[in-house]
Amino acid sequence: MAEGMENVVQLKPEPTLRVVERGEGPLRDWTDEALMLEHGKGSEEAYSVLVHRHQRGVLNYTYRMVQNRHIAEELTQEVFLALVKNGARYQPTAKFTTYLYTIASNIVSKEWARRKRRPKFFSLSSWWNQEDDESFNPLDHVGDEKANVLAAFQRGEISEAVNEALRHLPEHQRETFVLRRFQDLSYEEISEVLEVPVGTIKSRIVRAERALRPYLEKYREYV
Repeated sequence: MAEGMENVVQLKPEPTLRVVERGEGPLRDWTDEALMLEHGKGSEEAYSVLVHRHQRGVLNYTYRMVQNRHIAEELTQEVFLALVKNGARYQPTAKFTTYLYTIASNIVSKEWARRKRRPKFFSLSSWWNQEDDESFNPLDHVGDEKANVLAAFQRGEISEAVNEALRHLPEHQRETFVLRRFQDLSYEEISEVLEVPVGTIKSRIVRAERALRPYLEKYREYV
């Protein structure tokens, strides 16, 4: 370092608080952020609305990441337990879904670390034969109505194809792809969740779609 120059420490900017107005009317009509703030004040009802609103999405996400229903349910419980623990400290510095899936991503990462290996996939067709099939379907969030229509009579075949295709993605691409295409988070939200630049997020999704395309060519109109 040249003589006379001072060390410069790069500091991350302080997060900006989002302006969140207190909800009006029934709690079910409140925003997520307003509900979480109300939960932080001790409202169990506000917490219940949040759980009802997001439990299925988080369970879908954790299941796709670990491919084990029992473990996914346990991880989902951990996510919502974290909301309880952090309720009083919550500050709306980002969208609630960003906050929620940051917690979920961290918990999934810890699960992967515990396994010391990449998560294995198993056949979804046998799982879909369970009695509660309609209450939890990974294709529900595909975002394409044609996929849901076709799934009514060809669900097993498509699910096996998707499952097999996801097997070929590296973890970082799979998580980015699932957060975007299945959980419908924006590029900016995923960037905050994974602490990766938006450009990298877009690149990962493009690469994931390119890698998945050969495996899902038969179903390109539906998924």
